[in-house]
Amino acid sequence: MYRDIVHNEEDWDAFVLAHGGGFLQSWGWSEFQQALGRRVFRFRMDAPVGAEGQKTVAQFLLILQPMRFGLSFAYVPRGPVIDWSAVGLERFEGAVSAVRETLSREKAMFARLELPFTAEGAPLDAEWLRAHGLVPAKTVQPRDTLLVELMPTEEALLADMHPKTRYNIRVAAKHGVAVREAEYANAHLFDHDIDLFWKLMAETTERDGFRPHPKSYYAKLLRTCSAKKHQGLFRSRLVFAEYRGEPAAAAIMGAYGDTVTYLHGASSARLRHVMAPFALHWEMMREAKRQGYAKYDFWGVAPKDAPLGHPWAGITRFKVGFGGRRESYLGAWDLPGNGFWYNLYRAIRK
Repeated sequence: MYRDIVHNEEDWDAFVLAHGGGFLQSWGWSEFQQALGRRVFRFRMDAPVGAEGQKTVAQFLLILQPMRFGLSFAYVPRGPVIDWSAVGLERFEGAVSAVRETLSREKAMFARLELPFTAEGAPLDAEWLRAHGLVPAKTVQPRDTLLVELMPTEEALLADMHPKTRYNIRVAAKHGVAVREAEYANAHLFDHDIDLFWKLMAETTERDGFRPHPKSYYAKLLRTCSAKKHQGLFRSRLVFAEYRGEPAAAAIMGAYGDTVTYLHGASSARLRHVMAPFALHWEMMREAKRQGYAKYDFWGVAPKDAPLGHPWAGITRFKVGFGGRRESYLGAWDLPGNGFWYNLYRAIRK
Protein backbone atom coordinates (compact mmCIF):
# COMPACT_ATOMS: atom_id res chain seq x y z
CA MET A 1 0.00 0.00 0.00
CA TYR A 2 1.25 3.47 -0.88
CA ARG A 3 1.38 6.20 1.78
CA ASP A 4 2.05 9.94 1.52
CA ILE A 5 5.49 11.02 2.79
CA VAL A 6 5.81 14.50 4.31
CA HIS A 7 9.47 14.42 5.42
CA ASN A 8 12.63 12.36 4.80
CA GLU A 9 14.23 14.12 1.85
CA GLU A 10 17.51 12.17 1.83
CA ASP A 11 15.86 8.73 1.74
CA TRP A 12 13.51 9.92 -1.00
CA ASP A 13 16.31 11.05 -3.30
CA ALA A 14 18.45 8.02 -2.48
CA PHE A 15 15.70 5.72 -3.79
CA VAL A 16 15.07 7.82 -6.92
CA LEU A 17 18.76 7.86 -7.83
CA ALA A 18 19.26 4.16 -7.06
CA HIS A 19 16.41 3.12 -9.37
CA GLY A 20 16.98 5.25 -12.45
CA GLY A 21 14.66 8.17 -11.63
CA GLY A 22 15.33 11.71 -12.79
CA PHE A 23 15.06 15.19 -11.33
CA LEU A 24 11.31 15.41 -12.06
CA GLN A 25 10.84 12.87 -9.26
CA SER A 26 13.30 14.55 -6.88
CA TRP A 27 12.38 16.06 -3.54
CA GLY A 28 13.71 19.42 -4.74
CA TRP A 29 11.35 19.40 -7.73
CA SER A 30 8.42 18.78 -5.39
CA GLU A 31 9.47 21.80 -3.29
CA PHE A 32 9.60 23.92 -6.44
CA GLN A 33 6.09 22.80 -7.36
CA GLN A 34 4.89 23.76 -3.89
CA ALA A 35 6.52 27.16 -4.32
CA LEU A 36 4.36 27.58 -7.44
CA GLY A 37 1.29 27.07 -5.24
CA ARG A 38 0.54 23.50 -6.33
CA ARG A 39 -0.37 20.68 -3.99
CA VAL A 40 2.13 17.84 -3.96
CA PHE A 41 1.73 14.25 -2.76
CA ARG A 42 4.77 12.03 -2.24
CA PHE A 43 3.70 8.40 -2.36
CA ARG A 44 5.89 5.55 -1.14
CA MET A 45 5.40 1.78 -0.97
CA ASP A 46 7.38 -0.37 1.47
CA ALA A 47 7.72 -4.15 1.47
CA PRO A 48 8.79 -6.49 4.31
CA VAL A 49 12.41 -7.65 4.39
CA GLY A 50 12.72 -10.97 6.22
CA ALA A 51 11.70 -10.73 9.87
CA GLU A 52 13.54 -7.50 10.61
CA GLY A 53 11.83 -4.67 8.84
CA GLN A 54 10.82 -3.06 5.57
CA LYS A 55 12.42 -1.48 2.56
CA THR A 56 11.13 1.00 -0.03
CA VAL A 57 10.17 -0.66 -3.32
CA ALA A 58 8.35 2.15 -5.17
CA GLN A 59 7.58 5.85 -4.90
CA PHE A 60 6.36 8.78 -6.96
CA LEU A 61 5.44 12.45 -6.86
CA LEU A 62 1.91 13.44 -7.79
CA ILE A 63 1.26 17.13 -8.45
CA LEU A 64 -2.29 18.47 -8.32
CA GLN A 65 -2.53 21.21 -10.95
CA PRO A 66 -5.43 23.67 -11.22
CA MET A 67 -7.46 24.13 -14.39
CA ARG A 68 -10.21 26.53 -15.40
CA PHE A 69 -13.66 26.57 -13.79
CA GLY A 70 -12.38 25.15 -10.52
CA LEU A 71 -11.27 21.87 -12.07
CA SER A 72 -7.92 20.17 -11.58
CA PHE A 73 -5.82 17.28 -12.85
CA ALA A 74 -3.11 15.18 -11.27
CA TYR A 75 0.32 14.94 -12.88
CA VAL A 76 2.99 12.30 -12.30
CA PRO A 77 6.18 13.50 -14.07
CA ARG A 78 8.41 10.62 -15.22
CA GLY A 79 7.07 8.26 -12.59
CA PRO A 80 6.42 6.06 -10.75
CA VAL A 81 9.96 5.05 -9.79
CA ILE A 82 9.93 1.33 -9.04
CA ASP A 83 12.32 -1.38 -7.93
CA TRP A 84 11.68 -3.81 -10.80
CA SER A 85 13.81 -6.60 -9.35
CA ALA A 86 10.66 -8.54 -8.36
CA VAL A 87 6.88 -8.16 -8.82
CA GLY A 88 7.42 -4.79 -10.48
CA LEU A 89 4.13 -4.93 -12.38
CA GLU A 90 2.22 -5.42 -9.13
CA ARG A 91 3.88 -2.32 -7.73
CA PHE A 92 2.98 -0.38 -10.85
CA GLU A 93 -0.63 -1.55 -10.55
CA GLY A 94 -0.54 -0.40 -6.93
CA ALA A 95 0.66 3.02 -8.06
CA VAL A 96 -2.21 3.26 -10.55
CA SER A 97 -4.63 2.37 -7.75
CA ALA A 98 -3.13 5.07 -5.51
CA VAL A 99 -3.57 7.60 -8.31
CA ARG A 100 -7.19 6.50 -8.80
CA GLU A 101 -7.90 6.97 -5.09
CA THR A 102 -6.36 10.44 -5.21
CA LEU A 103 -8.49 11.40 -8.21
CA SER A 104 -11.62 10.32 -6.35
CA ARG A 105 -10.67 12.02 -3.08
CA GLU A 106 -9.56 15.30 -4.68
CA LYS A 107 -12.31 15.23 -7.35
CA ALA A 108 -9.70 15.72 -10.10
CA MET A 109 -10.74 15.24 -13.73
CA PHE A 110 -7.87 12.92 -14.69
CA ALA A 111 -4.27 12.00 -13.97
CA ARG A 112 -1.49 12.29 -16.52
CA LEU A 113 1.37 9.85 -16.04
CA GLU A 114 4.55 10.48 -17.99
CA LEU A 115 6.30 7.16 -17.62
CA PRO A 116 10.02 7.04 -16.80
CA PHE A 117 10.80 4.30 -19.33
CA THR A 118 12.41 4.75 -22.70
CA ALA A 119 10.45 3.08 -25.51
CA GLU A 120 13.24 0.56 -26.04
CA GLY A 121 13.31 -2.08 -23.33
CA ALA A 122 10.38 -0.75 -21.28
CA PRO A 123 9.02 -3.24 -18.68
CA LEU A 124 5.48 -2.74 -20.00
CA ASP A 125 3.94 -1.73 -23.32
CA ALA A 126 1.07 0.28 -24.76
CA GLU A 127 -1.23 -2.76 -24.89
CA TRP A 128 -0.76 -3.41 -21.17
CA LEU A 129 -1.41 0.26 -20.34
CA ARG A 130 -4.61 0.37 -22.38
CA ALA A 131 -5.82 -2.82 -20.74
CA HIS A 132 -5.46 -1.12 -17.36
CA GLY A 133 -7.58 1.87 -18.34
CA LEU A 134 -4.90 4.34 -19.44
CA VAL A 135 -5.32 6.48 -22.56
CA PRO A 136 -2.48 7.85 -24.76
CA ALA A 137 -2.07 11.61 -24.22
CA LYS A 138 0.06 14.59 -25.17
CA THR A 139 3.28 14.86 -23.19
CA VAL A 140 4.04 17.73 -20.83
CA GLN A 141 7.80 17.15 -20.86
CA PRO A 142 9.73 16.43 -24.07
CA ARG A 143 9.24 12.86 -25.24
CA ASP A 144 12.53 12.82 -27.16
CA THR A 145 15.82 14.02 -25.78
CA LEU A 146 19.52 14.07 -26.64
CA LEU A 147 22.12 12.71 -24.21
CA VAL A 148 25.86 13.29 -24.45
CA GLU A 149 28.06 10.89 -22.48
CA LEU A 150 30.77 12.91 -20.71
CA MET A 151 33.20 10.06 -19.95
CA PRO A 152 35.32 10.49 -23.12
CA THR A 153 38.11 13.07 -23.21
CA GLU A 154 37.39 16.65 -24.27
CA GLU A 155 39.16 15.93 -27.55
CA ALA A 156 36.88 12.94 -28.16
CA LEU A 157 33.78 14.99 -27.30
CA LEU A 158 34.81 17.63 -29.82
CA ALA A 159 35.55 14.98 -32.45
CA ASP A 160 32.01 13.60 -32.03
CA MET A 161 30.46 17.00 -32.80
CA HIS A 162 29.35 18.26 -36.19
CA PRO A 163 32.19 20.21 -37.88
CA LYS A 164 30.04 23.37 -37.94
CA THR A 165 29.52 23.13 -34.16
CA ARG A 166 33.27 22.85 -33.55
CA TYR A 167 33.80 25.83 -35.86
CA ASN A 168 31.22 27.93 -34.00
CA ILE A 169 32.84 27.10 -30.66
CA ARG A 170 36.13 28.46 -32.07
CA VAL A 171 34.33 31.56 -33.40
CA ALA A 172 32.95 32.28 -29.92
CA ALA A 173 36.41 31.88 -28.42
CA LYS A 174 37.89 34.32 -30.96
CA HIS A 175 35.23 36.87 -30.01
CA GLY A 176 36.17 36.47 -26.36
CA VAL A 177 32.76 35.15 -25.25
CA ALA A 178 32.95 34.44 -21.52
CA VAL A 179 30.63 32.25 -19.44
CA ARG A 180 29.66 33.28 -15.91
CA GLU A 181 27.20 32.14 -13.27
CA ALA A 182 24.48 34.29 -11.70
CA GLU A 183 25.25 36.19 -8.49
CA TYR A 184 23.38 34.06 -5.95
CA ALA A 185 25.02 35.52 -2.84
CA ASN A 186 23.76 39.07 -3.39
CA ALA A 187 19.95 39.34 -3.53
CA HIS A 188 20.00 42.60 -5.49
CA LEU A 189 22.47 41.28 -8.09
CA PHE A 190 20.57 37.99 -8.31
CA ASP A 191 17.33 39.86 -9.04
CA HIS A 192 19.19 41.80 -11.72
CA ASP A 193 20.45 38.56 -13.30
CA ILE A 194 16.92 37.15 -13.35
CA ASP A 195 15.80 40.34 -15.10
CA LEU A 196 18.59 39.88 -17.66
CA PHE A 197 17.49 36.30 -18.29
CA TRP A 198 13.85 37.34 -18.65
CA LYS A 199 14.75 40.06 -21.14
CA LEU A 200 16.58 37.51 -23.30
CA MET A 201 13.75 35.00 -22.89
CA ALA A 202 11.10 37.54 -23.97
CA GLU A 203 13.15 38.35 -27.07
CA THR A 204 13.67 34.67 -27.89
CA THR A 205 10.05 33.64 -27.50
CA GLU A 206 8.81 36.53 -29.62
CA ARG A 207 11.37 35.74 -32.31
CA ASP A 208 10.81 31.99 -32.36
CA GLY A 209 7.06 32.00 -31.78
CA PHE A 210 6.61 29.95 -28.60
CA ARG A 211 5.06 30.81 -25.25
CA PRO A 212 7.32 31.01 -22.19
CA HIS A 213 6.47 30.34 -18.58
CA PRO A 214 5.76 33.46 -16.51
CA LYS A 215 8.83 35.23 -15.19
CA SER A 216 7.89 34.10 -11.67
CA TYR A 217 8.22 30.45 -12.74
CA TYR A 218 11.91 30.83 -13.60
CA ALA A 219 12.57 32.98 -10.53
CA LYS A 220 11.00 30.42 -8.18
CA LEU A 221 12.85 27.55 -9.84
CA LEU A 222 16.15 29.33 -9.24
CA ARG A 223 15.34 30.58 -5.74
CA THR A 224 13.90 27.27 -4.54
CA CYS A 225 16.60 24.96 -5.84
CA SER A 226 19.84 26.91 -6.34
CA ALA A 227 20.65 26.94 -2.63
CA LYS A 228 20.80 23.14 -2.45
CA LYS A 229 24.51 22.50 -2.66
CA HIS A 230 24.76 19.10 -0.93
CA GLN A 231 25.45 16.11 -3.12
CA GLY A 232 22.67 14.10 -4.69
CA LEU A 233 19.77 16.59 -4.59
CA PHE A 234 18.35 18.57 -7.47
CA ARG A 235 19.76 22.05 -7.87
CA SER A 236 19.36 24.69 -10.55
CA ARG A 237 21.79 27.25 -11.97
CA LEU A 238 21.52 30.35 -14.11
CA VAL A 239 24.48 30.93 -16.44
CA PHE A 240 25.27 33.59 -19.03
CA ALA A 241 27.53 33.76 -22.07
CA GLU A 242 28.65 37.39 -22.38
CA TYR A 243 30.25 39.40 -25.14
CA ARG A 244 32.10 42.49 -23.92
CA GLY A 245 30.14 42.33 -20.69
CA GLU A 246 26.73 42.10 -22.40
CA PRO A 247 24.60 38.93 -22.08
CA ALA A 248 24.41 37.22 -25.48
CA ALA A 249 22.93 33.91 -24.30
CA ALA A 250 21.62 32.45 -21.05
CA ALA A 251 20.50 29.08 -19.74
CA ILE A 252 18.95 27.53 -16.67
CA MET A 253 20.64 24.23 -15.93
CA GLY A 254 19.59 21.45 -13.58
CA ALA A 255 21.87 18.93 -11.87
CA TYR A 256 20.69 15.70 -10.26
CA GLY A 257 22.51 12.45 -9.69
CA ASP A 258 24.99 11.88 -12.51
CA THR A 259 23.28 14.18 -15.05
CA VAL A 260 23.32 17.88 -15.91
CA THR A 261 20.23 18.98 -17.85
CA TYR A 262 19.64 22.03 -20.06
CA LEU A 263 16.19 23.19 -18.94
CA HIS A 264 15.62 26.63 -20.46
CA GLY A 265 17.61 28.86 -22.79
CA ALA A 266 17.52 32.23 -24.51
CA SER A 267 19.77 34.28 -26.78
CA SER A 268 20.23 37.68 -28.39
CA ALA A 269 19.59 38.02 -32.13
CA ARG A 270 21.70 41.19 -32.32
CA LEU A 271 24.76 39.31 -30.98
CA ARG A 272 24.12 36.16 -32.95
CA HIS A 273 27.40 36.51 -34.83
CA VAL A 274 29.49 35.81 -31.70
CA MET A 275 28.01 32.28 -31.38
CA ALA A 276 27.47 32.62 -27.62
CA PRO A 277 25.14 29.57 -27.21
CA PHE A 278 27.90 27.30 -28.54
CA ALA A 279 30.39 28.68 -26.02
CA LEU A 280 27.85 28.35 -23.21
CA HIS A 281 27.07 24.69 -23.79
CA TRP A 282 30.64 23.66 -24.44
CA GLU A 283 31.74 25.30 -21.19
CA MET A 284 28.84 23.67 -19.29
CA MET A 285 29.79 20.26 -20.72
CA ARG A 286 33.45 20.74 -19.79
CA GLU A 287 32.55 21.88 -16.28
CA ALA A 288 30.11 18.99 -15.75
CA LYS A 289 32.80 16.57 -16.87
CA ARG A 290 35.35 18.12 -14.46
CA GLN A 291 32.86 17.81 -11.61
CA GLY A 292 32.32 14.12 -12.27
CA TYR A 293 28.91 14.11 -13.98
CA ALA A 294 28.43 11.29 -16.48
CA LYS A 295 25.78 12.75 -18.81
CA TYR A 296 24.69 16.05 -20.34
CA ASP A 297 21.01 16.08 -21.28
CA PHE A 298 19.94 18.62 -23.91
CA TRP A 299 16.30 18.03 -22.87
CA GLY A 300 14.04 18.06 -25.84
CA VAL A 301 14.51 17.46 -29.56
CA ALA A 302 12.13 16.73 -32.41
CA PRO A 303 11.45 13.02 -33.04
CA LYS A 304 13.87 11.41 -35.45
CA ASP A 305 11.14 10.94 -38.08
CA ALA A 306 9.69 14.46 -37.63
CA PRO A 307 8.89 16.44 -40.81
CA LEU A 308 11.18 19.28 -41.89
CA GLY A 309 8.67 21.87 -40.71
CA HIS A 310 8.55 20.58 -37.11
CA PRO A 311 8.46 23.49 -34.60
CA TRP A 312 11.62 22.16 -32.94
CA ALA A 313 13.56 21.60 -36.16
CA GLY A 314 15.90 24.56 -35.64
CA ILE A 315 16.72 23.91 -31.99
CA THR A 316 17.14 20.22 -32.79
CA ARG A 317 19.79 20.99 -35.44
CA PHE A 318 21.61 23.09 -32.86
CA LYS A 319 21.53 20.39 -30.20
CA VAL A 320 22.41 17.36 -32.34
CA GLY A 321 25.47 19.26 -33.54
CA PHE A 322 27.01 18.49 -30.12
CA GLY A 323 26.90 14.74 -30.78
CA GLY A 324 25.33 12.30 -28.36
CA ARG A 325 22.45 9.87 -28.77
CA ARG A 326 18.68 10.28 -28.92
CA GLU A 327 16.37 8.71 -26.37
CA SER A 328 12.60 8.41 -26.77
CA TYR A 329 10.32 7.85 -23.78
CA LEU A 330 7.16 5.78 -23.70
CA GLY A 331 5.15 8.98 -23.51
CA ALA A 332 2.21 10.26 -21.48
CA TRP A 333 -0.89 8.31 -20.49
CA ASP A 334 -4.09 9.63 -18.95
CA LEU A 335 -6.06 7.89 -16.24
CA PRO A 336 -9.59 9.35 -16.44
CA GLY A 337 -11.38 10.22 -13.21
CA ASN A 338 -14.82 11.36 -14.32
CA GLY A 339 -15.34 9.79 -17.74
CA PHE A 340 -17.94 12.30 -18.95
CA TRP A 341 -15.91 15.41 -18.09
CA TYR A 342 -12.69 13.83 -19.33
CA ASN A 343 -14.22 12.99 -22.73
CA LEU A 344 -15.64 16.51 -22.97
CA TYR A 345 -12.21 17.93 -22.11
CA ARG A 346 -10.56 15.81 -24.82
CA ALA A 347 -13.11 16.93 -27.39
CA ILE A 348 -12.55 20.60 -26.55
CA ARG A 349 -8.78 20.19 -26.71
CA LYS A 350 -9.03 18.67 -30.19
